[in-house]
Amino acid sequence: MRIAVVGCSHGQLDTIYKTIHRIDAEAKKSGELPVELLLCCGDFQATRCNADLYTMKAPAKFRLLNDFHNYYAGRKKAPVLTIVVGGNHEAMGHMWECYHGAWLAPNIYYLGYAGCVLVDGWLRVAGASGIWNAADWKKGHFERIPFIPSTLASAYHVREYDVARLMNVDIFMSHDWPNGIEKHGDTEALLRDNPRFKTSVLSKTLGSPPLEALLKALKPAQWCAGHMHVRFTAEVCHAKRTSSYSEATKFLALSKPGEGRQFLEVIDVPTPAARPPPADADADADTDRRGHRTPALFFDPHWLAIVRAFAPHLPLHPQAPPLPPAAQAPALVADALAWVRAHVGDGGVQAVAGVQVFSHTARPTRSAGGQEDTDTTPRPYANPQTQAFCDMLGIQNVIGDEIVQHTS
Repeated sequence: MRIAVVGCSHGQLDTIYKTIHRIDAEAKKSGELPVELLLCCGDFQATRCNADLYTMKAPAKFRLLNDFHNYYAGRKKAPVLTIVVGGNHEAMGHMWECYHGAWLAPNIYYLGYAGCVLVDGWLRVAGASGIWNAADWKKGHFERIPFIPSTLASAYHVREYDVARLMNVDIFMSHDWPNGIEKHGDTEALLRDNPRFKTSVLSKTLGSPPLEALLKALKPAQWCAGHMHVRFTAEVCHAKRTSSYSEATKFLALSKPGEGRQFLEVIDVPTPAARPPPADADADADTDRRGHRTPALFFDPHWLAIVRAFAPHLPLHPQAPPLPPAAQAPALVADALAWVRAHVGDGGVQAVAGVQVFSHTARPTRSAGGQEDTDTTPRPYANPQTQAFCDMLGIQNVIGDEIVQHTS
């Protein structure tokens, strides 16, 4: 499978998709595969309308709708399946209503604050949104509309609850870098080209400590990140291979569109020798606007089990309660996995599109008749996709239980 990776998108979707179109044209001439999947590593900026700009922490000059609102409204459609994690410049009202993951627009899927999916039923892609801040690591998700400056800043800080639940994967996506990753690549070149990193490198504070721990524990084959607006590659060698771990993790960080020619990179992931067919028999019949087969997206049964097992502990207040003891976690997840296999899809394998269906919550910036929506007041919305996800797992939807407003 050929996969395109970008760092910080900053709403520049048109530029990204045009670049993929050019890559596909060149690949066709040489007989290579087209890009089947796009991974966006944060600062995606899924701003649906003018009001969303006021739930994004950024200087006023950077509060721009850019391209996403056209994809949300249906005026454009993503030409390739796109998977997204959040960064530190996002419309946090929109992100919160999609906490467990959801379609941000047709063919654009957000993994949530933490999440994992199966592409075509075999490629496990997981990710964590946000960036590291030690002061907020142990807190709950207490930030809500209307945001004040302090809660708008803390809303995108990663929490222990989300990172602690992540599991073994093939490809991991994050906005932040794992702490210490610079030691596994060309550190001198990084500092020569970006001297602003020198203080952080010398003090060993460049990147996220929880993500460093996650890298060492999960050992994914590929780790993709953004945030720093530089291109940097590294390879982290691990202990002897076991049945489920990679011997090394290839790390790739990229810049944003407009910052040089290398803001997008294509990686080729070899398919398994015995690649399982998609569980949805009709999935192979779907093609995108380029005439290429569209990969099918499935929930990962093991991730669903983790979400169900830990759902009662999702912290919603500044003082987060402690997580269950580590010794109890395997039994909790095993019980939840048995439930998932008995109640969800085909033995726990469920197509995302069969559960979560994209619909508008906030009104698009322009109506079908072309009338401009100038409302700049942020409002919370209950997202039907979040409710559908919770219903599938038999858990309470605490993301929108205090919201009564919903606009179709």
